[in-house]
Amino acid sequence: MPVDPEFAEMMPHTVKVYSAATVNKYGQQSFSGSFVSYQCRLIWDERMVRKTDGREVVEAGRAVVYGVAVVSVDDRIELPDGSAPLVTTVGELKDEVGDHHSVIGFGG
Repeated sequence: MPVDPEFAEMMPHTVKVYSAATVNKYGQQSFSGSFVSYQCRLIWDERMVRKTDGREVVEAGRAVVYGVAVVSVDDRIELPDGSAPLVTTVGELKDEVGDHHSVIGFGG
């Protein structure tokens, strides 16, 4: 079942997601030159979260994506102001029929 179009009215922002490509021998991550844009709502509030590797980090905010996004914590996101914070967490909000929205947490 698709997401109700009325939810789009609550998603005034757009983020760009660049997929992780490779890691060089020095441990530096490179990203795809192309991106996917997602309509979303940015929520700015700091909180402590636990990453998948067990470390606790400060999350500066979250992007609640309209629909389900294909994104991982290794990807790079670009916010509307041009900044590119680290992705801290990725999750989905579910309802009675399945995945509803993706939530991308990002650091400051």
